[in-house]
Amino acid sequence: MKAQMAIAILFSILSSCTPATSPLSTRAPSPTYVFTSTPTTTSATMTPVLETGLPPSPTITPNPTQAKQQQDIKNVIHAYFDLRYRLLSVSPSADIQQGVFGGLVSDGENAKDFLMTETAKLAVERKWHELNKQRYAKYEYSLKYENIVVDTSAQTTVVSLAEFFEIVCERAMENSPQNPSSCATGALSHEITLRNEQGQWKIISDIYWDSWWYTFRKPGLTTGEILHSINLEMQKLEAISSPTPWLRFEYHKEK
Repeated sequence: MKAQMAIAILFSILSSCTPATSPLSTRAPSPTYVFTSTPTTTSATMTPVLETGLPPSPTITPNPTQAKQQQDIKNVIHAYFDLRYRLLSVSPSADIQQGVFGGLVSDGENAKDFLMTETAKLAVERKWHELNKQRYAKYEYSLKYENIVVDTSAQTTVVSLAEFFEIVCERAMENSPQNPSSCATGALSHEITLRNEQGQWKIISDIYWDSWWYTFRKPGLTTGEILHSINLEMQKLEAISSPTPWLRFEYHKEK
């Protein structure tokens, strides 16, 4: 009898407790699943090959379909970072111009601002590297996945990761070929959003803050204003001297 009374009292107390966070809406949330990862460090030189087999969260075991989906997402992200590094190296595979990301980035309206600004930013960044002999002669980088959150109803995913890098620039390689010093080391946090378009995952946006974006992105600026700021910087660099012509990036708002 005492045990029954104790259970009843305990149930009454628990029933009266207010949850720490209460939903503001009674609408059921979109079905999602979250993968988390433990820290891993993999490195690559010039042509990175990154480890993708990160262990899932102990509380979630992905089924074969989810596991393949997770791998497809990582493959797109790895190709995206590989391209970025090659574009800033001494031997890029292509000029930095509109369409340089190919099928890795969505050509939909949701990705338009990201595609325009990121391409323009990489172009002016490479121009600066050319003029200052700071293109990448050697590099190592690694990605540490923190979360992959997949919304199965919207067919979107948000990936949080950390990018670690160490770069040897061409000037350092010229000055000391046998023992060049690093010109840049550090880490950046990225939040990358992707959408599944006709069976292929494509990037919609990549939010990160390096010194270039701290220069060009200011609170309240429109996409057109950001591109104007980048173009002004490109004109300054072009006035100095450059082996390749610069590309003007313009933003045309849809009517």
